[in-house]
Amino acid sequence: MRPENKRMQEFLRASGINAVPKYIFKGSLRGSWRLYGIENKKDVGGYGLNKYQKWTLELAEKLTALGFRGLHGPLGIYDGNGGVFSVFVRGHNNFLTNETEVDG
Repeated sequence: MRPENKRMQEFLRASGINAVPKYIFKGSLRGSWRLYGIENKKDVGGYGLNKYQKWTLELAEKLTALGFRGLHGPLGIYDGNGGVFSVFVRGHNNFLTNETEVDG
């Protein structure tokens, strides 16, 4: 995992959010983070189910309180991808390294 993603994951966990972050450096979404949450549940055989967490208004408000915003404004209930916790957000570029070139 890249260092900036690791720092973001630690920040989110300290704030009570279990998510996998990925900073996007190129393309139309550059300068944003992809955050998604996976429920780490096991099935009967012990294999991971990797089901996405549900996206809730409470989660949107929590991310907003932490200083994130959606690509087009404040986060809301409709920012989740089909009702699951898979969102693109902006904010907290302070987790990027000094060597990282950031456009925009």
